[in-house]
Amino acid sequence: QAAAPLHPVAVQCQEAQMVVTVHRDLFGTGRLVKAADLTLGSASCLPVAQSAAEGTVTFVAGLHECGSSLQMTPDSLIYRTSLSYKPPPTNLMIVRTNAAVVPIECHYPRKSNVSSDAIQPTWAPFYSTLAGEEKLMFSLRLMNGDWSSERLSNGFQLGENLHIQADVASGNHIPLRLFVDDCVATLSPDRSSSPRYALIDFSG
Repeated sequence: QAAAPLHPVAVQCQEAQMVVTVHRDLFGTGRLVKAADLTLGSASCLPVAQSAAEGTVTFVAGLHECGSSLQMTPDSLIYRTSLSYKPPPTNLMIVRTNAAVVPIECHYPRKSNVSSDAIQPTWAPFYSTLAGEEKLMFSLRLMNGDWSSERLSNGFQLGENLHIQADVASGNHIPLRLFVDDCVATLSPDRSSSPRYALIDFSG
């Protein structure tokens, strides 16, 4: 008899979708559940693939698909759904398997510190049976007066208007709204140097 899987449910939180892999030995008893009895989310989405050799079924769903919900916290976007196992009723009382619900979450950070030189974050996925994390790319640029292109010079005269454009590269992600909590102007890349002028403060 094969050993029970260490993690019967595994989640990969990708840029615009989640991939949920379920071992059919869901309860670690050696008895395989039927793929047809497994669904994802309140919309009861069915698996898109299964592997007889590995004894797994796979769900792939967009972050807003299958009835998932979105919660926005000060630091994260949290997409929630659930994996449901609902065996059909049977009159056989020898073996009975109860229904089960496994909560699933994907976390995406909302904040990152940026300068006028775009950062290059490394993608370090957080792996868990229930949650994952992916970083987004942010940038901050000085624009010319009509916003048509990036300003070539970072020198300004006293009283001159600054046109600052903040961006987040969402790729295939759903549209995002970007908030800037604080922004300062300094004579060097060190934001704590002096003199220092606050352009945005008190969380906008």
